[in-house]
Amino acid sequence: MVMKELYVKIGCAMLAVCLFTFLFVFGKDRGDLRPVFSHSFKVEEKVNAILKENEAKELVANENIKNKFVYLAFQDGETFVSHFVDATTGEETDFTTYLKSGTEEAFSKKVEELLYLKYPKFIADVLNDANLPKMYQVLETELVIHYTSDSLRSLISDSLYLRVNYNDIKDYLDFPVSLDTEYEQEKGYALDKNKKAIAFTFDDGPSGALTNRLVDILEQNKAHATFFMVGNRMEYGAEVIRNVLNKGNEIGSHSYAHKNMKRQKLEDIVSGEEKTKEIYRNITGQELLYTRPPYGNVNKSIKETLDTTFITWNVDTEDWLHRDKDYIVNHILEHVSDGDIVLMHDVYETTIDAVEEVLPKLYAAGYQVVSVSELAELKGRTLEKHSLYRSLKEVE
Repeated sequence: MVMKELYVKIGCAMLAVCLFTFLFVFGKDRGDLRPVFSHSFKVEEKVNAILKENEAKELVANENIKNKFVYLAFQDGETFVSHFVDATTGEETDFTTYLKSGTEEAFSKKVEELLYLKYPKFIADVLNDANLPKMYQVLETELVIHYTSDSLRSLISDSLYLRVNYNDIKDYLDFPVSLDTEYEQEKGYALDKNKKAIAFTFDDGPSGALTNRLVDILEQNKAHATFFMVGNRMEYGAEVIRNVLNKGNEIGSHSYAHKNMKRQKLEDIVSGEEKTKEIYRNITGQELLYTRPPYGNVNKSIKETLDTTFITWNVDTEDWLHRDKDYIVNHILEHVSDGDIVLMHDVYETTIDAVEEVLPKLYAAGYQVVSVSELAELKGRTLEKHSLYRSLKEVE
């Protein structure tokens, strides 16, 4: 009996030695001299520690991603938190650990490109800071990057995040992913019917460098506008006109010579409009759809005669009178509401300065600043010819 027990103990010891030798050799072949069973134990230990640390939060993900890493994500109110545990070492890492060697800079450049595509410059500049805290959310066909910025939190209540489809970064990832056959990048110009919207309009141009500067400011803030241009100024502003249109804005007529229509003969008004349309057509190959009568003066006869849609305004900044940036900014912020059409002029530097300051504030307040056509689309309105619109709340 004693000998039998001795044989059993010797057999168990030999089995343990064989198992240890197998594991040791297997581990050595993988470039790791540690026994492989310690890996899974360390991974499990780290995952359990993270789960315990975040037990008060809602667990939204606990997944082993292609045996590369364990991805854990938690939601705590508006705050998103993610953790990555290396499936080989059991150490906590970061998503960027799983980029192919040498592609880190290319990955960062792609994220930067998409940030400036989605957000206005004043936001993208902050989010593009490499030292800004961020969390990575791994989904089936996309990566979502969540940002935390104290400097923007006081301005913007919305969560700040960027969706990155794997099609855009597949060459940088060191693990296999699922790819969409079709996808759309997040663009800051995408219209959102759930958000407030106002139309910015500018009269009396084109005005050379001032108009071009204004167009740049609109572009940087993911905004569009409608420019009502004077026909006899269009003839000398072809390049400016093309720049306005190329950046997603639109152009309407502001008559040929900026004369009060109510004081003109009807045939002269018609002749001037036709001349303006021809100039515009020769420059762009397009047709003018809208007309803003100088001083907003128009009567029933003019509306019935001209084959156009009349656009005036319901928020007048009086920027021609108050050549003061702060006055214009405050007037806009105090008077605009959803559906308004705002009147300004792109011939005054103070107006351009005001637009540069007010656009980020309007964005932070939840407004989309758009062209008249875009405002009509957002409000589900068809702008009829021979009608006059003071806003997308009012029609005559």
